Amino acid sequence: MSSAALYDLELPPLDIDLGGAPARPARRHRARLAALVAWLRAHRWDLLIVAALTVLGGIVHAAGMYRSPARFDDEGTYTAYAWAVQNIGHLGHYTYWYAHPPLGWIQIAAWNWITDADGRAAYAVGATRELMLVGKLVSIPLLYALGRRLGFTRAGGTVAVLVFALSPLSVYFTRAALLDNIVTPWLLAAFLFAASPRRSVTAAVAGGACFAIAVLTKETALLYLPAVALLLWMQADRRNRRFTITMFATCFGLLCSAYPLYALINNELLAGPNHVSIEYAVRWQLFERVGSGSIFDPKSTAHAVIASWVDQDRWLPRLALACALPGLFIRRTRAVAVAFGIQVTQMLRSGYLPYPYVIAMIPFAALTVAGTIDWLVSGHLFVVARIRDRIDSRLRARFGSALWRRGRMVAVGGAALVLTLLVAHSWQYGLKDLRVNNRDAGKAAALRWVLDNVGKDEYLVVDDAFWVDLVNAGYPRSHVIWFTKLDVDKDVRLPGTPQWATIDYLLLDHQDDLSVHVQADGQPSKDTLDLFPTLGKALQHGRAVASFGTGLDSVTVRAVDPGATTAKKPEG
Repeated sequence: MSSAALYDLELPPLDIDLGGAPARPARRHRARLAALVAWLRAHRWDLLIVAALTVLGGIVHAAGMYRSPARFDDEGTYTAYAWAVQNIGHLGHYTYWYAHPPLGWIQIAAWNWITDADGRAAYAVGATRELMLVGKLVSIPLLYALGRRLGFTRAGGTVAVLVFALSPLSVYFTRAALLDNIVTPWLLAAFLFAASPRRSVTAAVAGGACFAIAVLTKETALLYLPAVALLLWMQADRRNRRFTITMFATCFGLLCSAYPLYALINNELLAGPNHVSIEYAVRWQLFERVGSGSIFDPKSTAHAVIASWVDQDRWLPRLALACALPGLFIRRTRAVAVAFGIQVTQMLRSGYLPYPYVIAMIPFAALTVAGTIDWLVSGHLFVVARIRDRIDSRLRARFGSALWRRGRMVAVGGAALVLTLLVAHSWQYGLKDLRVNNRDAGKAAALRWVLDNVGKDEYLVVDDAFWVDLVNAGYPRSHVIWFTKLDVDKDVRLPGTPQWATIDYLLLDHQDDLSVHVQADGQPSKDTLDLFPTLGKALQHGRAVASFGTGLDSVTVRAVDPGATTAKKPEG
């Protein structure tokens, strides 16, 4: 910086009196209060809009969140991990093998401990779903604020939040007790700090810290690093851009290094005999996990997953894809369009595609759609502006300025009303289903049956969605076994030979049957017998004694009889 430019800088006044003594605290407090009042007055409309949107989003999310969707295994897994942190001081209820960083369920455990959620909710996964509601209530203001910082109008920011809060696809998945829903507010906060208008080092450090927490909650958040870095680069002042990016990277790197450092201390960083490791977990996640096939193959699991998303909401996925490419060329939406595009590109690699993968895409899809539409309506597209101005001038001359202004307002309002009605008509059925129907009834009935009919001295192999409830009901941890650990975790050993003959009951839902390849007649496939011999043998000698629910939400209780070799249908 030149000496002339240096002297031109306007320095803030020193807070001292003529004698050099510090100004009185009361004066500073009054100045801070006046600044706060001025800020509230300047942002009063935004605050009112955010308050209304948060209340609306919270009501839609909470109405029926314990009943739909039905609790499923992944929700139970993270709930059980949190239970282990809170009750036995371990990072998991079985051997922690670094499948995900532990900060996500540590946050769940903190929520359960602070609020006594386990003692209040009807079932264990329901307690964790309460934290998902908190995450949604935090994400709504962050999403609106991010849109405004990116240059959206109030209407554009409102549309983004309405899509995020009211889309049936969003409501369905953001209710689920999954790490992705804990990641969302931290990720939005990282983008919000990266878009800070002050362009300060403090904002960069805060953004790095939030992004590190997101990654330590679930490692897939790391995919968004290019989008966050792009936004930080675009928003940073050229004079301190390198320094702010360096501070962001330093803060992010130092915090994330705690995870491999923990593994190193426990001699679990690199693969070796007789112990778990980060190296193996990463290798398995990236290269050895069975893929879901191509999204373009109608017979693949990936295609079925995407079809299920579109069944929930036919509008949002299509609009987001349509706006993604234009969004890359619009400055205000470029970073969020990159974030959305990265997730779409990942789906093209034919790797493993989790059912909840869409969760992280939803807020950026909402911002991309709302931002692109907002940019077009605002008249930034040159051709649109030229056509609009030409039509305006001709119609003003013919009908008069006052009449034309009223007519244009009616036309724009009518078009917005038609679009709103079309979307609302499509969304109303999904939202009503999520509010009214009890998809979890089968799971609740199955749990009650087990509590009423299975003794606490018997061995149960269960879906993880039931694990915490059964342990809290007094069943010994050694007698309640998560079905995926039977032939995987070396610390899970059943007494007796063969091990499968010790199992008394199997409690698995329809999704579990699909994951371990249980056939229509109740028998395990050859692959199951080869890969999961203990579970496969138990299924082979299982006799269905009770079944609850319907379709994908159904759950079956099987009694294991060493003398039986043919599964029978339950009565009723």
